[in-house]
Amino acid sequence: MIDRTNAMPLYVQLKQELKEKILKGDWKEGEKIPAEFDLMKIYKVSRATVRSAIDSLVLEGYLVKKHGIGTFVKRIRPSLGFEPLISLSYALETFNIHSKNTVLEKKYIDIDRKLKQKLRFKYAAKCLYVRRLRYVDEVPVAIEDSYFHPKTAHVFDGKDLSKSIAKILVNETDVSISKVEQIIIPRVAEKEERALLVLSEETQILHMQRWIYVQNQVEPIYYLNLIMRNDLSTFHITR
Repeated sequence: MIDRTNAMPLYVQLKQELKEKILKGDWKEGEKIPAEFDLMKIYKVSRATVRSAIDSLVLEGYLVKKHGIGTFVKRIRPSLGFEPLISLSYALETFNIHSKNTVLEKKYIDIDRKLKQKLRFKYAAKCLYVRRLRYVDEVPVAIEDSYFHPKTAHVFDGKDLSKSIAKILVNETDVSISKVEQIIIPRVAEKEERALLVLSEETQILHMQRWIYVQNQVEPIYYLNLIMRNDLSTFHITR
């Protein structure tokens, strides 16, 4: 239920409540969910809170709005359950931390032997490379180097990559994520990392590597190298 003593925003709490009903099968695929006014009464929250929760679930692919009729449960693909794990935006928003992304580079690159080993791409010769710098309140907090397998890279053509890459991967492709592997190591930031994140010498960062696999494909479709400030807890901002 909604806990007003919890620092988590009300709309996030409500979204989790509604999502749980879908995942548990309380609301079946194709079923119309209660109207906004009914949800306001049930959970004792404002219309804005209800709309924000529903809009988030629509974006994640759990619900679909039908104009003039109502909001319905959408068919859930297994991949959707991976979004909280693979989306930094999702994790930050859970704590009411709102970020923005700047795309520094986007290009196709050749994969040499050393890079191939890191990406775990056995056969691909090229991949799509995207570098982003992530900000919270104008402060750079993370460097993202993303490498997309050529079988998936075309999905990102023409897309606004300053927005959530995880949402594009989960909601706008037919792939079904089967496995996520990741390693997180705390270490001292290197010179280039300190310059991009505006850190002092000897500052600790979190270095994460992540490989995302889909069904019926041996190679990962996406490799992420993420360098993140180790003090994100200080960005817990209530708006």
